[in-house]
Amino acid sequence: MSAAKAGWGTRMLTGLAAGAAAGLSATAVLLLAVEPRIDAAIAIEKGTSGGHAHEATAGAHDHGELVTRLQQQIGGAVTVIIVAALLGLAFAVVYTRVRHRLPGSTEVGRSVALGVLGFTAFALAPALILPANPPAVGDPDTVNQRTAGYLLVILLTILLTIAVFALTRSLAERGVSPEARWVVGCLLGVAGAVALLTLFPRVDSAIPHEVPAALIWEFRLTSLGQLAAMWGVLGLAHGVLTTRLLTAQSRRRDANPSPVAV
Repeated sequence: MSAAKAGWGTRMLTGLAAGAAAGLSATAVLLLAVEPRIDAAIAIEKGTSGGHAHEATAGAHDHGELVTRLQQQIGGAVTVIIVAALLGLAFAVVYTRVRHRLPGSTEVGRSVALGVLGFTAFALAPALILPANPPAVGDPDTVNQRTAGYLLVILLTILLTIAVFALTRSLAERGVSPEARWVVGCLLGVAGAVALLTLFPRVDSAIPHEVPAALIWEFRLTSLGQLAAMWGVLGLAHGVLTTRLLTAQSRRRDANPSPVAV
C-alpha cells in the first residue's frame, strides 16, 4: 500500500506529529546552544552602550522590563515548536505529491531525502549566502534588505531543485541510465549552487569590533545546527510514522480481506 492511498486526515496527523518532534529537537538545540551565544552578544552590546543611552533608559528599568529575557526565551521556544508543527503539515502534503520522484527505496529513505532538500533550500543556502548575526549585532537598517535577500535565495534554490528533478525525469523518459542521470543532475546542481554563491549580491552588515569573531561564527554554526536538527528529525520521524501507518493499514487489510464475488 502506498502513502498516496492513506487518507488526508491520517497524513496530516502524521505530519503534525513529526513536526512536533522536530520542534522539540530544535528547541533543545536553541536553548542549549543558540541562546547562550545570544546572551553573550546582548551582554557585549549592553557593555558597550553609551552613557547617554543608559541614562535615557534608566527610568524604564526602574519600572521593570516589559518583556524579560526569560519570557523571550520561552516565547521563542514555543514559537519554534508551533512553526515546526505547521511545517510538518506542509511536509506531509509535499511528500504525498512528490513521493514517487524522491530518491530512496523506503518511506524513511524518501522522507529523509525530502528533509535534506528542505534543509538545503530553507537553511543551508541562505546561511552560506546571507549568514545570520545575533539579534544584538549588525546594522538594523539592513533588516529589510536581508529579509528580501533571504526569501530570494530560498526561491532560487527551490527553482534550481525543480530544474534538476525536471532534467533527470526528462532523461529517464529518453532511456538514459540511472547512473548517467545522477551525474548530470549533480553537475547541474553544483553549477547552479556555484552560480548562486558567486553572483548573488551581498548585503553589507557591519559588525562592531567589540564583538569577537568567534562568537559570530559560533552563533551561525549553532543556528544552522538547530535547523539541521529540525529538518533531520522531521524527515526521519515522518518516514518512521508513515512506515508504521502503512504497515498497520496493510495488516488490517489482510485481516479483513474484501469478499470475492462468486
